[in-house]
Amino acid sequence: MINATVPYDSAREREGKREKCEFAFSLRQREKGMILKIPNGLVVSSDEEVRRKLSEILVQCGLAPIFAATVAASEMVLSGQKAFLVLCHNFLVDGKYDDVVKMVSRSGANVPVVVVSRTADWSEYLTAIGAGVFDYLAYPPIAEELHRIIRNAFLGRNWQRQLQGA
Repeated sequence: MINATVPYDSAREREGKREKCEFAFSLRQREKGMILKIPNGLVVSSDEEVRRKLSEILVQCGLAPIFAATVAASEMVLSGQKAFLVLCHNFLVDGKYDDVVKMVSRSGANVPVVVVSRTADWSEYLTAIGAGVFDYLAYPPIAEELHRIIRNAFLGRNWQRQLQGA
């Protein structure tokens, strides 16, 4: 197994220095070449525009977006693929974000769930945090804010070890 390091740059200036974080991914040699294992980020939204916008931000952060439009579809996706982060719209056609949080918890996956909401306010934020979400923010998100949240989600877990075992 060969390891490669991919730089992640949040492009946010802090005290005159750019924040940087490096993500290490394993490369496995195959007969016909090498495959870069990039972690998945699940985007759960019944709204195509929201899925597109959130997937663009995931790609900027070096994640491969996978999609689900409903709670049921997200459960099917997570039963077949690993995701290292879930970005979820607060309301879905068959439920709410807390249904996704419960489903992720039942699955035993240690996956942070980040919720976006067009009507985000302080009481909704507190309710969501109480329900077990990693973070809750207004939609459309400020890209740099979501970059920071994603970076913190990765740094808050021992995700490098999970990537190597994946």
